[in-house]
Amino acid sequence: MKAIVDTSTVQQLDPLGTLDGRPAGIVAVVGSLAFGIAITWSRAAEIEYPFLANAALFFIAISAVFYIASTSAIRPPLGGGMHALIIGMLIVAFALSSASVGSGGESLSDVWGPITIGVACMALAPYRPIAELVTLGIVASIFTGFIGLVQSSVADFAAPPMIVVLYTMTPVLTMSLGGAAFARSLASTHKRWEARARRAARRQLDREHDSVARSVQQDRVTILNRDVVPLFTELAQRRIVTPEDRARAAQYSDSIRGLMVSEVNRSWLESVVAMSFGALDDGRRVQDPHRLATAMTPHQRTALRAAVLAVASGTDLVAESVRLRIEKTPTGALITVSGSVGSNELSWRSSLAPYLAVLRVVFTGLRISYRSPSLTVRFTYDTP
Repeated sequence: MKAIVDTSTVQQLDPLGTLDGRPAGIVAVVGSLAFGIAITWSRAAEIEYPFLANAALFFIAISAVFYIASTSAIRPPLGGGMHALIIGMLIVAFALSSASVGSGGESLSDVWGPITIGVACMALAPYRPIAELVTLGIVASIFTGFIGLVQSSVADFAAPPMIVVLYTMTPVLTMSLGGAAFARSLASTHKRWEARARRAARRQLDREHDSVARSVQQDRVTILNRDVVPLFTELAQRRIVTPEDRARAAQYSDSIRGLMVSEVNRSWLESVVAMSFGALDDGRRVQDPHRLATAMTPHQRTALRAAVLAVASGTDLVAESVRLRIEKTPTGALITVSGSVGSNELSWRSSLAPYLAVLRVVFTGLRISYRSPSLTVRFTYDTP
């Protein structure tokens, strides 16, 4: 029951996997349109109202365009309204197709609309929560069953009305529930894998705690040996403390204290940026005065970490120009990533497209502003 009421989607849990599977969905919806055109053309002699038949194909074509556009990587995640609109347009197409036959329908093979609706339900499964998939699938099957009942009362079908109703409802119901079951299986598998990975990461972190502590201690000893010990040795030899010695001691003390405080206060994002950019990091790339980076979810951290690493290791953006700023907003936080582009627009858009697609899924309101050579990407997320 918990899996059914879960509001997460396969797209949210596995954005890149959903993006890789998108071509199959496009083939399915375009194939449904081709199937409808072929059936309509082959049954042209039985169609009493060609205008209604053409209108049905038009609605199928528009629904296919909406699917392709709304599942694009450059668009926000597909919403519930678009989900209902696509299925609703296909139901209207089925009604128009049934009406176009009039009383001339003689075979159940004329009732092809439910197949296109069922295929669309399966293609949309990765993009919406399981409960919504099940609910909309049941509602769509009820509507198709009603349309089939009306058509059976008008057309001269040899089959009883109940058989026609079951014939029209079955494709929609089975494909929609099958798509929901498939999405549930993928989501459950991903969550189990994520839980195991998190436990393994915690165990690895515990094992590395002692070695990290020793490494940090060694860094402090190195700093002391490099700066402080020579000063003490010199003082021991001279046995005189001059004002210059006091100034040097104060300077070393301030630098060591500042270094320790900065490392203690460094957020996970600052650490990721420092590790990714290496020697190119100047310590001022990340501006997070309110410490809002800690409020990101694990999925958001993973997506942003991957994007930072891609930018640092790539050549499309000038590494020295990249800056990240996190600002507090009334509803959460706003991240602004800016930098100078060092390649043509086609190159940086194609190389960064997968990362922007993932950021668009796990964050909200992603916007891209590009005026050569400046590139700015903004997105938001909720904070406690």
